[in-house]
Amino acid sequence: MSGHKALNADELAEHERFMAAAISYGIRAKGQTWPNPPVGALLTKDFGNGPVVVGQGATLPPGGSHAEVLAIIDAGEHAKGATAYVTLEPCAHYGRTGPCARALVAAGVSRVIYGAADPNPAVAGRGKRMLEEGGVEVIVGVLEKECQQAVRGHICRVLKDRPFVQLKMAVSKDGYIGKRGAGQVSISGALSRQLVHAMRSQMDAIVVGIGTVLEDDPELSCRLPGLEGRSPQPVVFDSLARMPLKSNLVQSAGHNSLWVVVGEHAPDHRVSALEREGVTVIINDCLRNGKVCLDKALEALYMHGLSQIMVEGGAELAHGLLQQDLVDELMIFQGTTDIGSDGIQPFGFEGLASLQDGYNKQMLRYVGEDLLWRYTPKERF
Repeated sequence: MSGHKALNADELAEHERFMAAAISYGIRAKGQTWPNPPVGALLTKDFGNGPVVVGQGATLPPGGSHAEVLAIIDAGEHAKGATAYVTLEPCAHYGRTGPCARALVAAGVSRVIYGAADPNPAVAGRGKRMLEEGGVEVIVGVLEKECQQAVRGHICRVLKDRPFVQLKMAVSKDGYIGKRGAGQVSISGALSRQLVHAMRSQMDAIVVGIGTVLEDDPELSCRLPGLEGRSPQPVVFDSLARMPLKSNLVQSAGHNSLWVVVGEHAPDHRVSALEREGVTVIINDCLRNGKVCLDKALEALYMHGLSQIMVEGGAELAHGLLQQDLVDELMIFQGTTDIGSDGIQPFGFEGLASLQDGYNKQMLRYVGEDLLWRYTPKERF
């Protein structure tokens, strides 16, 4: 942690309390701000009985104000002399909006505390310098890991030129995703399925392969009451443009803005048919073994502005992403029933045991009677 002076335990506890609130506020914007990061900001001021929140903000969708500016507006005259808590280093460059660091200086904020440094070359360190040159005290690194987690898509996008990839699966108690010849098998409980929809609402996009579309005809939306408007961008990897025109995804393309990533050799008539239905077709000029090159497909999604995606579709797609070290987090819902003989492995011919060498495993919580496991690579960016 850096700043003008060392913090004592009471000061650090106070800063962590307000930064945690800023993180919580910023999480409300997740999935709605891409390609911008979902930043949270609070302004506090001490009127004699300890600091209180006088302004708050979370980044708006592209073209709207950033979190810091919204918090300044919310604080009004109380912004002068206030302390700002921001989850990510305030920006120092002009884009759709002006630099947030300059806005904080202009508002008369006396101190800025931010959790995570921004690796974006247009910002990295420049926001801090702009604040300090404007006479603002700067403290860096309060709840740093938690702030990095809150803007992980942005950090991954800058460092790896691709979105953060979360792979989500439901497996049986004995580790299978289904039973051969049995069609769809219910594995997780109702509460787990509701939680998945809540997770979808915080992602930029949800990705499946064409096999999942042909098998399940999914909607890929958020269907929790009140969150229907927060459905993520649906994306299908479909090398030969086999998307059925009567599928749920294509039929709702007018309002869900469906994206389909195809290979350069996809038949022109199929591509044209999808485009006539309102589908955005992204041409991927790289194929391996007749399949979309996953690294190039993720790069294309990055170029289209996505920062974090949830992959839900199929053992083959999951296996391909894992084989190429393109998975940043696995969220595994484990049900209470056994599949038994003829169970389908979650990653092609490989089961959960294949993750033990490369991933750390953590039991997050019970979801009803199900268990939610989180796997993260042992070597992170």
